Amino acid sequence: MKQLFFIFILLPFMLWAQTSTLSDTLNKIDAKGKKQGYWKKIVKDTLKYEGFFKDGIPTGEFKYYYGDKKTKAITVYSDAGKFCSTTMYYPSGKKQAEGFYTNTKKDSIWKYYGENDTIISEEHYKASKKQGIWKSFYSNGLIYEEVAYENDVKNGIWKMYYSDGKKKSEGIYLNGKQNGLFKYYYPENTVYMTG
Repeated sequence: MKQLFFIFILLPFMLWAQTSTLSDTLNKIDAKGKKQGYWKKIVKDTLKYEGFFKDGIPTGEFKYYYGDKKTKAITVYSDAGKFCSTTMYYPSGKKQAEGFYTNTKKDSIWKYYGENDTIISEEHYKASKKQGIWKSFYSNGLIYEEVAYENDVKNGIWKMYYSDGKKKSEGIYLNGKQNGLFKYYYPENTVYMTG
């Protein structure tokens, strides 16, 4: 009976101490005005994000939310906040996109998905500029279009395909303009037009 009495007496104190500790470490700013520790951003009673800061720089995993508290995105920061990988989600919880940022700019490969989990497009960036082969896909996963970019401008191959994977058209771009011979194909893979 004494043990039960002590539990009822100590329980409120223990809960208060735990709550006090959490609130003491939430959304702290140091003497230099830099965010430190665990942060939650709440706008009009809606949680927008939560994660950790060190000297004003995001570090580790951050979670971003829709208004109904479902996960909108998860971003993992590294290299003193200069690099991060991000996965975005539909409100249904299915993956919508994934890719990387370097110095807050899209970098490397980005993939986008439909709600049926099939890939929609694959994009390549260098400091937020289009770079490399961009691909769009049919809902069956086969390539619809391929376009080469260099420094944000079409430069190189351009190809389109029918939904069964056969070539539909092809050509070359140079500095954003069509250059040289372009070919267009019938579904049975014979050329019907060139120019």
